[in-house]
This record gives sequence, structure tokens and C-alpha cells, in this order.
Amino acid sequence: MSQFKLLLQVTRARTLPVMAAPVILGSALAWQDGASFNWGLFLLALIGSLAAHLAANVTNDVYDFTKGTDQTALQMTTENETFVTGSRHLMQGTYSLKFYRGLALILFVIALLSGLALTIFRPWSLAFALIGFLLAFFYVAPPLRLAYIGRGLGELDIFLSFGLLPLLGAYYVQANTITLNALIAAIPIGLYTMTVLYFHHFLHWRADKAVGKTTPIVALGEDRARKLGAIFLLLIAVTIIITALLGIFPWYSALAALTVAPVFLVLQQARGDIKNYLRLMASNTLADWLAALIILLAILIRGFWHT
Repeated sequence: MSQFKLLLQVTRARTLPVMAAPVILGSALAWQDGASFNWGLFLLALIGSLAAHLAANVTNDVYDFTKGTDQTALQMTTENETFVTGSRHLMQGTYSLKFYRGLALILFVIALLSGLALTIFRPWSLAFALIGFLLAFFYVAPPLRLAYIGRGLGELDIFLSFGLLPLLGAYYVQANTITLNALIAAIPIGLYTMTVLYFHHFLHWRADKAVGKTTPIVALGEDRARKLGAIFLLLIAVTIIITALLGIFPWYSALAALTVAPVFLVLQQARGDIKNYLRLMASNTLADWLAALIILLAILIRGFWHT
């Protein structure tokens, strides 16, 4: 395997659309609301956000590895009780912890430089970057380890750092202001991103429990956690419809609410078996991307229609 492909695996670059979506939607929403679209500022915001996202992925693997979470998950895979989703290349010795830490540092520096460049034109951009960095870093890093404290703190972290902040930050970069409409628009986007993490926990909740990582699935148990997952899906659909009814997104963007339906069906069938939870993860991730695409197309149609 080429070094480039290995780096894509190490950084889990396949998850980049999760971060790209709120940045693109926030920028498009600002344009819809009358801001002049600036491609240079957009690219700086996008590059910085994506670099921070990849850095957070690598950092998470470093601390899950040093904590022993992924090793515990690997030991339990023989009984099909859990699934290793993190630091495979660390456990296999493909790359060292020093390499991982160095890679995370480089990616965070790229994100920081992007934020600094943006401050030349938008003074508060660095504040968004710093808050995003702190949330991403302390998700698993000591002393906070929000994901290990758990009980919803990890989900709140993801809602803010992978939904609310990037969308509001991208809107600010284009419009040089933040509006109540932008804040409301960020809610369903952040919730959808949060459910990607939430359903991810089902893949390895037994290993999390063994190392004291109190995710909502560990705290609630599988059955109640599935019910809470269904409530999250309902909230996503409702908040998408509300944004459409309020005119924040075009009324036809309400079609994006339908994307939760197939995820809900898969959730009802996912009981205990890892393969079912893998299907749930895939279904939810695809639905998240599809909803973002529908909303983006709706914004573009309305924007060009009124131009």
C-alpha cells in the first residue's frame, strides 16, 4: 500500500464530508442571505476546518491507544462483541506514537495558520479556530477527556465542534456577522453530525465499558440507547422542517427530513450484532451527507432563482 493511502487511513480521511458539510452550508447560507461570496476566504475556512478534523482523528487514536481502549476492543473482536475502529496502524506497528503525534501537530498548525490568515479579513476567525481546537483536542485528551467522562459530554462536544462552530464560523467568514437564522440553521446540521458519533459507539461499547469510557451506550445500555437514537433521528427531522417553515432554508429543503427514515428502519433491526451496527453506521453517515446535499441544492436553487 502506498504511503499516501496509508496516511488517508491513519487520518480517517473518509470522514471529511462530515466536517465539509457545515462549512459549505454555512458559506452558502451567508450567500443566500445577501453576502458577497469570497472564494479565497471560503477555501481558507474549508482547509482549516478539514485540517483540524483530521488532526482530531489522529489525536483521538493516540489517546485511545495510550489508554488501552483499542487494544481491549481488539481482544474482544474474537467473540464478535466489539469492533476496532481506531488505531489499527499503531497496534500493527506500521507507525509509531511519535509519528502520530507529529502528524497531529502538523495538521493542527495548518488549521491554526488558516485561522490566522482569516483574521486579517475577519478578526473573530481565530476565536472560532481556538474554541474548535480545544473541543477537538480535549475530546479524549487529558485532563478533561470529555468522551471518557461521557454521559453526553462527548456528544455535546461533537455537536459544537463538528456542527455549530464550523457552520457559524463559515457564515461569519462570508457575511462578517452572525445571525439568529444561522444559529438555528446549525442545529439540525450539528445534530446529524452528532448522531454519526452516537451510533459509532455501538460498535465498541463493551470495550469502552471495560476501560471506563462512559459513552451514552455504556451508561444507558443497548436497548435504551437505541430508543434515544430514535429520538435523535426524530429531532433531526423536526428541526430540518422547522428551518424550512421559518424560511431559513427554502421550504423544499424539508425533503431532507426524509433521510432519517432509512436510518430509523436499520436502527430497529440493529440488536447486538456488530454487522447490524456497521449497517447502521453506514446508513446514518450516508443519510447525513444526503441531507446536507439536499439542503445545499435547495439553497443554490433559491439563491440563483432570486439573483
